[in-house]
Amino acid sequence: MKQAKEVSDFINSTVGLEVETHRINRNGELSHQSYPKGLLNERKHHFIKNDFLETQSELITPPTKTTLKGLKYLGVYHQALRSELAGKEYLWPYSMPPKLKADHSDIVIAQTDKKSYEYRQQVAKIRKIERTAETGVHVNIGLTKKGIKDLIAKDPDVNIDELYLQAAVGFMRYRWLLTYLFGATPVAFENYFAPDTNAPTTPVRSLRNSHFGFGNGFISSYQSIQQYVNGILKAVDDHQLIAQREYYGTVRLKRSDNVRDLISKGIAYLELRIYDLDPFAPLGVSEDAVDLVRLMFAYFVSERPFDLKTADADIEKAGLKNDAVALENPLSISQYHDEAAEFIERLEKFSSQVVIPFNAQHLCFKLTEMIDDPVMTPSGRLVSWLGADPKPIFEQLLKFAKGYQDDLIHNPAIGFEALSAADQQEIMATLKKGIPVRIKSWFK
Repeated sequence: MKQAKEVSDFINSTVGLEVETHRINRNGELSHQSYPKGLLNERKHHFIKNDFLETQSELITPPTKTTLKGLKYLGVYHQALRSELAGKEYLWPYSMPPKLKADHSDIVIAQTDKKSYEYRQQVAKIRKIERTAETGVHVNIGLTKKGIKDLIAKDPDVNIDELYLQAAVGFMRYRWLLTYLFGATPVAFENYFAPDTNAPTTPVRSLRNSHFGFGNGFISSYQSIQQYVNGILKAVDDHQLIAQREYYGTVRLKRSDNVRDLISKGIAYLELRIYDLDPFAPLGVSEDAVDLVRLMFAYFVSERPFDLKTADADIEKAGLKNDAVALENPLSISQYHDEAAEFIERLEKFSSQVVIPFNAQHLCFKLTEMIDDPVMTPSGRLVSWLGADPKPIFEQLLKFAKGYQDDLIHNPAIGFEALSAADQQEIMATLKKGIPVRIKSWFK
């Protein structure tokens, strides 16, 4: 078992989640209520906050070494937020916005600090404001301290930043596969598209991950940290980007708010901005979706399969492939079925040769089934069940919103179920004040 632990430490990763969702009213419209008063001020709360828009709540979990523990944090943060929502107010479980007014006057920019507000005003002025109303799931992933130590012990000359670049390139090259497996925005609702938009007239796999989704079209270089940083800084100077923070690449190299720190201090973790909210998952993201990211990360870091010199050209081609997959019929087998199946087979073989700290083989079997049967993907499930008309899909999503709300606010505090009712209430009050509470369990 000692050997198994050493392998799992080397292969394991820390994972953190950022989940965005809108507050809505009982009719499925953006809420007119202000930020919940029972929570610490939105300018100060570190893990329950407003995102770009006033109705756009964001839950941010700490990095954990297990997916289940990360989801427990996400669950109890959900409970803290939901328990302070106004009456008949819910969280929208879908990445495309709900019903919008024709003039978009219901899309209100979040008024946090002055600098952020002014930046958001600029973005909304230059980009289409309805695109800022999309939400999603960000997965932050990084090597553990023990993993880095093991890597250096095995190879003193190893370049940790290059391992992160390998993973970043890998995720961007296989974004299309993640879009296929977990795309969950087959349709948009009232007043999202302008009348003159040449929008799809039938359901697709993921509007949000297609060129119809939010983004600014700029992708920096991933051949080296220096080129990545230079690309972003030049884009700001050339007014392609309003600021560094407006870099909306599928994968962001992370260290601090200033990208220049990547050069002097190195990459701390990767931020993946790929996933749609999963309407079938009460917390917005499934365990399988997170574990796939962790498995791919382990594979890319261990195998280092890419030539970074050609990374940018490869990423450009992969972007076109992703758009094609995103706009496929969600009930059809993908045109890249064979390539998808072959890659999952590679992950399956890889996971059989190392000790992955979750059921990686079982995950690969399920993913292969989803590749063969698109009805098992989130978009496929929605359209197979409810048809192509957006109206019944909207109505079902509203039922989900109300049902998940009832479940979560009436459950014991997630991660603290063993405590007394009084202690659970104290935990919840502490979280609402913006004070983090550590989940203590057999999860490490």
